[in-house]
Amino acid sequence: MLYRKVGDTGIEVSALGFGTMRFKGAENAAEVIARGLQLGLNYFDIGTAYSFNTSDDNAEAWTGAALEGRPRGSLVLSAKAQCRGEGEPKVERGLGIATRDQMWQCVENSLKRVGVDWFDFYQLWDLSAPEHFAATCEGADTPLQALREAKEQGLIKHLGFTTHAKAAETLEWLRRVPDFRTVTIYYNFADLACEEVIEYAQANGVGVNIMGPLRGGLLVGESEAFARHLPELAGVPVQEIALRFLLSYPGVSSVLSGMNELAHLEQNAAVASDEQTMTPAQRHAFLAAFTELTGGEPLCTGCKYCQGVCPEGLPVFWMMGLFQLHEVFHLTSASRQLAGLHGKGRADAAKC
Repeated sequence: MLYRKVGDTGIEVSALGFGTMRFKGAENAAEVIARGLQLGLNYFDIGTAYSFNTSDDNAEAWTGAALEGRPRGSLVLSAKAQCRGEGEPKVERGLGIATRDQMWQCVENSLKRVGVDWFDFYQLWDLSAPEHFAATCEGADTPLQALREAKEQGLIKHLGFTTHAKAAETLEWLRRVPDFRTVTIYYNFADLACEEVIEYAQANGVGVNIMGPLRGGLLVGESEAFARHLPELAGVPVQEIALRFLLSYPGVSSVLSGMNELAHLEQNAAVASDEQTMTPAQRHAFLAAFTELTGGEPLCTGCKYCQGVCPEGLPVFWMMGLFQLHEVFHLTSASRQLAGLHGKGRADAAKC
């Protein structure tokens, strides 16, 4: 397993990190995590709300149980909570947090569930809109205040946030809150909007973690498009190409994958253990081929501005992404999902 620095924090993480959202249960988490540790994975992205059944039965608790007895210094743990300025907070799940005291409770709950004395990182989860930033970081009695206090007390080493926001907003928040030393962004070769964030972070000592490397499991299988335009990638599974592409960026600290199958873990770990990912020249050729494949047309960025416009209630932004993967890369995984959406008894949608 290869390891990378998280910005200027001094912490090194495995190039492949554990996203803990997709565990099937406590036994599955224990099995997959045990094998992951053997393969050298040390970074765990934990979320209280993941697979939440009860306060003691959720992915955060499962992860803590699976890591029990492991030397704390050999692990890099990142917890998180979602902050919002409206709605009813669900503190036990770490959702809708609005005040300093609520955030303190989230931190204490997570430390107890995981069974540790500190977190290497604590991230503001899904900080994806200006109103989220305002509710979290502006004014008095904010969640950010609690995290700063927890950091002063040694319960958290570094702060950060996860986001699906536009690059310009992400960059603004990084500039306005120097406390943020890591950011987790949604990025893959079919969603390139945040490349500017990676460049800024690298230049300013901020770590970057990648979520959605396989676009929710869609970037899998084989694609004739790669074999035709990039012969050296002929026969390489799309999921491996996707990981190699991301790991070729020196500014990326870790690529997070929600692995719940040992076979997927083994495959991903093999890629993250190979020093030869993609050379800069290969990445340039890859992006040039990507432009050719799309005819130079801009791809859907998932901004969701089209959300709610379909009179049949179809998720246009999601369908556009599927359509692109279907048309450009001929991925059967996308084609199946697209066919499923078309087949939901909405005949009028075919006229669009």
